[in-house]
Amino acid sequence: MGAYTLPEGFSDFDMFAFGSALLVGGMLGFFLNAISILAFLRVKEMRTPSNFFVFNLALADISLNINGLTAAYASYLRYWPFGQDGCNYHAFQGMISVLASISFMAAIAWDRYHQYCTSE
Repeated sequence: MGAYTLPEGFSDFDMFAFGSALLVGGMLGFFLNAISILAFLRVKEMRTPSNFFVFNLALADISLNINGLTAAYASYLRYWPFGQDGCNYHAFQGMISVLASISFMAAIAWDRYHQYCTSE
């Protein structure tokens, strides 16, 4: 591995700790969301309109976990290996994932409010 420049104010340990936190969070989130997705797809009773929102939230969160795993990889390398285009794609994919997650959380909240707090 060639010479690299750490971001200003960060030590090697900081980069390793940050990468480790991203790795643990990304892997844990990936597998837990995968369980939610598999449960929705395999258990017929789970396939309700309300749970479809949860299914889509899990898909959006897996996309965000993949984004975090990419950042963990770069953190371990101590430099961004994907160039400027990779950085742009990473930022775009992360923003789309975050917006999707926020939107599905809002949809779930609205659905739960409608389900439990309004009379029809």
